Amino acid sequence: MHVLVTLPGAAGDEILATDAWIGGAVGVEELGDDLRVAFADTEAAETFAAATGGTATMVADDAGLDSWQAHAESWVAGPFTIRPPWLDRTATRELVIDPGRAFGSGSHASTRLAVELLVDCLGGPTTAPAEAHIADIGCGSGILAITAATLGATCVAVDIDPAAVDATTENATTNGVADCVEARSGSTSEAAGTYDLAVVNVTIDIHESIATEFRRHLSTGSVIVAGLLAGPQEERAAHAYRARIVQRRRQGEWAALLLDLNDAFPDNS
Repeated sequence: MHVLVTLPGAAGDEILATDAWIGGAVGVEELGDDLRVAFADTEAAETFAAATGGTATMVADDAGLDSWQAHAESWVAGPFTIRPPWLDRTATRELVIDPGRAFGSGSHASTRLAVELLVDCLGGPTTAPAEAHIADIGCGSGILAITAATLGATCVAVDIDPAAVDATTENATTNGVADCVEARSGSTSEAAGTYDLAVVNVTIDIHESIATEFRRHLSTGSVIVAGLLAGPQEERAAHAYRARIVQRRRQGEWAALLLDLNDAFPDNS
């Protein structure tokens, strides 16, 4: 059995869909005007329903919980087309990403913005060093680590969700970069080390909760932070990491930043 949370009138709400994946959803679909979110974990479903005003019901395992896949599309991010494996190949440079139960199919604006900033850093005129070493904190499906590896980097990818570690490992193999991506279960401390660049695509509350540990465990001059709503959250993220905003990208209501960790954000406290 699974728990299905239905949110009337919420179809197309990317923030709720993102929160659902982060909250442990195993499937998300739009049915008419409604957003339906499936959970294998009853407590996670009840927490999500209480936070969103959704209605939770028990359903059988064969109640169409994977029908969200029928709505999946390929997405363009930087030079890449990001395609789920059940869709047909395209004639462009592809990353094939199956999110499984992890967040990060590439369809969300925050992921695409992070990919674009990675391409800027690793493939643009101001590139990171050859064979750059990258940390992906909260890796989800592994799309950002795999993007970096495809651009020639080696990557350590960490996530507290074991499903994300599995998805990252499998997707790295699918994309031919398994030797360049090491997926680990855990949080920031599991990625302790020295890097040329780090990327963190999580919500603002998580950025604020891990920034101090990030600074303590990772030695890196720059970090890409994504998963932010455009506006005040951008400055909050820069303040959390005590860093200057070097570059920002926005798409609709979402934003991603490149931060310089060697140029401290003014501390007004």
